[in-house]
Amino acid sequence: MDADPFAEITSGDHRKALIAMRDKLAADFVAAPPNVVAQVAARLQAVLEALAALPAEKPEKSTAEKMRERWEAS
Repeated sequence: MDADPFAEITSGDHRKALIAMRDKLAADFVAAPPNVVAQVAARLQAVLEALAALPAEKPEKSTAEKMRERWEAS
């Protein structure tokens, strides 16, 4: 986890919040005692499903693409 999980979860960006939750749950899954592994796994699965259901992110346009669009619009 590169970013602060709390900041990601409270950022208002649903994708970032789910990714932060996924990363935390994955770390918890590895460290969980046997009696809670199933609970953590179920929650992790739910977060993974929510992430998969989000629409794909659009890649950021290159500078050349942005310039071409501005030129074509003028």
